[in-house]
Order: sequence, then structure tokens, then C-alpha cells
Amino acid sequence: MKHLLTTALIALAAPALAETPSAFGCTGLETDKELPTIEGRDGVFYRIHADLRLHHSFSDKVVADMAELSRALAERGTTLIYVPIPTKSAVLPELLPDEARLYGFDLDIANWTHDEIIARLEEAGVLTVDARTAMKDAPGDALPFFRADFHWTAKGADLTAAAIADVIRAQPEYEDLPKTTFETVETGTDIAFSGMRRILQKHCLDTLPEPQTMTYDTIISNGSVDLGLGEGGAIDIGLGNAEDDAPVDIGLGDTAEAPASEDPGIDIGLGDDESAGGGFDLFGEQEAAVPVALLGTSFSDSPINNFPGFLAQHSELEVINYAITGGNQFGAMISYMTSAEFQENRPRYLVWENPIYNNLAQYGDQPMRELIAAARGACDIPLDATLNESRTVLTADLSGLDLDASDSLFLDTSGSAGLEARFTFVSADGYRRTKSVARGERLRRTGRFYMPLSALWPDGPAQVEIEMSQVYGAAPTLSVCSNQSEEKS
Repeated sequence: MKHLLTTALIALAAPALAETPSAFGCTGLETDKELPTIEGRDGVFYRIHADLRLHHSFSDKVVADMAELSRALAERGTTLIYVPIPTKSAVLPELLPDEARLYGFDLDIANWTHDEIIARLEEAGVLTVDARTAMKDAPGDALPFFRADFHWTAKGADLTAAAIADVIRAQPEYEDLPKTTFETVETGTDIAFSGMRRILQKHCLDTLPEPQTMTYDTIISNGSVDLGLGEGGAIDIGLGNAEDDAPVDIGLGDTAEAPASEDPGIDIGLGDDESAGGGFDLFGEQEAAVPVALLGTSFSDSPINNFPGFLAQHSELEVINYAITGGNQFGAMISYMTSAEFQENRPRYLVWENPIYNNLAQYGDQPMRELIAAARGACDIPLDATLNESRTVLTADLSGLDLDASDSLFLDTSGSAGLEARFTFVSADGYRRTKSVARGERLRRTGRFYMPLSALWPDGPAQVEIEMSQVYGAAPTLSVCSNQSEEKS
């Protein structure tokens, strides 16, 4: 019935679309297999599946996991701030075509869905930013989103950064933090790379609006630039720009992953200043705590919108950008929070930007459980483990340990470049069950994995064998991250 209804709606939509001439001679946009889209007013285009969607999966379990992650971070001095990026249709409904309603779009429902997710997170104790309200305050014709792309412009990034800064400034500890005054200056207009526009242009006779925006540079007011180790400054540690498209995110300036053997330095996002010194080690040791760590997707990673710079200016705090284009909802978070740098030098604020349509339960509970275990960092029960001769399988005895489903194992491969760790658990009766942790190609190779002990046997596993997709490093270690309740202990 659901499929019949969808087919009927599309059939109804087709005549209406034909009756509304395209301003750019476009045809077949709504049936494009890669990115079904409709053309709105004033050259604004909307994705059918993402922008016109009224339901965004955010289950009670996800809300509970987000609250648990927030508490675990807070216990070690970090405040989580979640920033769900709204859909383009919820921010710019006035530019939607009439045909949007034939695809089921209802602005009241879209707004209710957005607001309800924020309200549930806030009720659970998760600080959440209302970016939709912030971006709707864009003045005049300064659109917060590009016309033929789904990413925000510099104006949208600026408005959202100001809203995040308001949340940061409202925290009681903010007044005691050292402040740095930043100023943001215009550096001229530029055109962003847009995979979405490239797809749409194939259906159109006339040239579509280019993703052009004013660009900005945020600098410390006295003009000095440093490495962000205490003096302040917004730092871009994205993966750079490349011409290839992200496998999931059709974004603005896709990024190429550095070779596994390299530990690339990062680009200081405050302009080119030779006095800034050399590269900055992404996951190396730092002496001073990071005030704000920015995690997210291409919305944060794209240098053309100056998002980390605006956030530094509005909050008066140093910002380090760990976002990854094409890393989906978890890529940047897992890359950063599983790193040794996070454990050794946690930020005061962790800002997590994620489009609202990115389902946090898409990959089951593994990613959230891994983040929660990393946030707790209580992996202080070492295990005796042995490597096989090929140095690809690590085996450890788990018998005699009082483990339950809330516990996790923490594997530090000692620098293995492998992207997948296969955990094969063995019960006391000899039954085997395999669970894997896989990293995407665009994620940083930290060589560190957390595996929850859920979905196993009531008595727990007696042994684990962990096979890496590439050889282990010189001195791998395995430990238990305990989260046992007071009743059990």
C-alpha cells in the first residue's frame, strides 16, 4: 500500500511539473536515479528524498544514547553541543514550488518534526542548537543555502555559528575561560565545488546558478596568527580538497584521504601566515586544552563558508575543526574520539554538527556504543593477549572476568593501518560469534577500536580472537572498558 501511494503521488506530480516551465530548461530532474530533485522559485532546487522528507528517524534509544554520551563526556570535563542541520525546505519554504505538496510536503509537519527532535534531546539533557530558527533570520536576499546545492552559504554558516556561540556563552563555566577577540574580514567572492549542481546541470539547457558566496577570513584582532595552542585561532584540519565525490555526501569540495603511512599536518584556517610555523600534528600531543572541537560533515569541513572562523569569532574561543567530508554522521566523531589525542587532551566544548536527515541508528548501536566507551575512557583492565606468527590475529582469554553487555573491549593496534577489525567471540561451550568494526576510507587511521560486548551470551564470552585487515603494530594492547552497574559490582 505504501508503494502504491508513493507511485500515485509521483503520477499526480508529473502533470503539474510539466505545467510549470523550468526557468533553466530542465527536464527529468524528479526522476534522476542519483539525486531526484524539484526546481523551486528563483532558481532554488530541493532534493526530494532529503529536503522534502517529513520524518527523520530519531528513536527513543538514540535520544537515550545521546544523553548517555553527553553525560560520559561531562564526567571528564567536556560539554557536548549537538547541532542538527535543518533541511533546506524547512529554512526556505517560501521558495518551494507548488509541486512540493504533491510529494507530501507539509511545512507544519516539517517544523514540528524538527522542533520535536530538539525538544526531546533537550529534555534528556543534551544541549542542542536550533539552526533552523537561526538561519531563517538571514537578511534580505542573503540566502543561507546555495540555490543549486544543499549546503549552506557563508551566511548560513555565520548565523548557525552565532546560535552555537549563544549556547556556549550561556554555560556557567564560560566566564572563567580565557577569551580571544577575533575579527572576520571579507576576502572576495568565490565559487564552491558542487556535486549536486553538476548532476542537475545534465538535465538543464541553461546554466544553473553557481554556488557563489562571499568568502571570509577570521583572524585574531591584533593580527597575529599561531598554532592554536592557547593564543586562540580557528584551525582547519579537514582532509583538503579533491575533485572526487564523496560516496555518500554530494558536497562542496570532496576530500581525499591521506596515505596510511602519512600523518598529515593540518591547515591553519586563519590565512597564510609564514609566522605560523610548520604543520600541526592532527592526533599528536598538545600541551594546552582545546576550548572548542568542531566535529561534523562537509557543512563544517568546506573552507569556503568559514564556519569554524565564525564560531571562533562569536564565541571568542579557539576552535579546532576535525570535520570530514564524506565521513557520514559518525566519521569525524569516531576519528577524533578514538584518537589518543582526545583521551590525552579533551576539549572544553565538543560541537557535533550533523544534518537532521542523517539517521544516527543507521548502522545499529555500534557507533554510538563506541563513542560512549571512548567518552568514558575507563578502559583500565588490561588483558593478556598473544599475536599469531603473521601478526594479524590477536587472541585473549576472557574467562573468569565478570563481563556483561554494557562493557566494551578497547583494542589499540599500535599503529596498524587496517580499516577493519573482526572480533570473533567464543563461548564456554565453543560457540563462535563474529562482530566487526569497519572504518570508511575517508576516516583517519587511528588504529584504535572499541567493541561493545552486546548481543553475545548471558554468561559472556570466554575468549576473543581479533583479526585485523592489515598487520598489527609493534606492541598492540587489549583492555576492558567496564561500565558495570553498582548493583552488579
